[in-house]
Amino acid sequence: MLVVSCVAKLQVFALPEDIARGGVHGPERELTHVDDCRLPRLTAGFGKVQWEWIRFHNKQNTQSNMDISTLVPLPVRISPDVCKREAESDRLMGRGVAVCGDLLVISCSKKLQVFALPGDIARGDLGTPRDLVHVRTLGGVAPMDFHFGSGSGYIACTEDGGGERLLLVTDIGQGGCDAVHVIDVVRGTHVGYVAAPGAIMCPRGVATRKSLAAVTCCETGYSYRAAVRVFENSGAATWIPVREIVWALSFPCGLRFTADGLRLVVTDYGHKRLRIFCAQHGCLLRDIAAGDTPLDVEEWVIDDGGRAAWVMCHVGGLVAVAESASNTETVASRSLGSPNFAFATVPGLGLVVRHCGGVRFLATPDAVAMASMSSCKVAWMAAVWRGLVASRFAQET
Repeated sequence: MLVVSCVAKLQVFALPEDIARGGVHGPERELTHVDDCRLPRLTAGFGKVQWEWIRFHNKQNTQSNMDISTLVPLPVRISPDVCKREAESDRLMGRGVAVCGDLLVISCSKKLQVFALPGDIARGDLGTPRDLVHVRTLGGVAPMDFHFGSGSGYIACTEDGGGERLLLVTDIGQGGCDAVHVIDVVRGTHVGYVAAPGAIMCPRGVATRKSLAAVTCCETGYSYRAAVRVFENSGAATWIPVREIVWALSFPCGLRFTADGLRLVVTDYGHKRLRIFCAQHGCLLRDIAAGDTPLDVEEWVIDDGGRAAWVMCHVGGLVAVAESASNTETVASRSLGSPNFAFATVPGLGLVVRHCGGVRFLATPDAVAMASMSSCKVAWMAAVWRGLVASRFAQET
């Protein structure tokens, strides 16, 4: 990469390896423009330098950012013994996946499997398989005697008031022992429940944002009733009900809070729809045709024009849908072959998809390119950046 400061921005260009080919008398060659970045404004106040967020945006609007067809599969594996029973029976016993800091957690074969997630996961030969290091197995003994029946086992990562990393895990058990477990993933201990066991019937999807947690559930019996129940953490792994959203849902599965916390996006498997609710009041804001039976969803990108994009996971692969004020459109799709059930974003990398028998990592081309750069080149770019910031700060102060 070549980074140039120009017109209050950083201009980023691809730097080809054969840049010197052709000699000094050869034809002129143009570098490929990759991206640009607004320089941070530096303001002095109270003896400290306050930084604004540096926001990268792409010249081609959001199409390339949303284009899941360009994601590069990484040869990263988990131990085949971990999901051996699942692969042999071709039956999912836990379908969740979550990234919790530097840990990857999946629900598999009625247990939670925890792996170390290295920062250089995209580095190396794309044709050489790499195995993730298995950290621990949770489950098999009460109160973590999971069953993960009827499509449960979804996972979300959150933090308590002290910054401890906690997992929320949905579990449809036996004999009415349905529960949403709260687990300290670092210590590997069970610290409580979102609600008393049996209070949430058939919990499936779960999502968190700050102190809030939302759970999709399908209460069966004399009358079928699907809903989204929202809870708030009041401290010490104690959760209190806040509201319930019931809006003609049919088998809701995965869900996500938007980054600003204002909306709650729910996959409606039964109706093949994506429902977007107001997180505060529970009213329906948007109703988007999913085109297939969605099982999970992630917020992908919001550009300067206000368009939001959602990537949905269905059995056959991934679909990206963009929305504007007037309509929605499918902007990309990606077939993944084996049955897929959930996925999660990996910051700085791309996606990790949970499928029957394991996981699949998909990295953005930028992440792969950055990982292949030498440490000297990365250090050089950092030095250039520090020089630009120092120069800008000297000019403004």
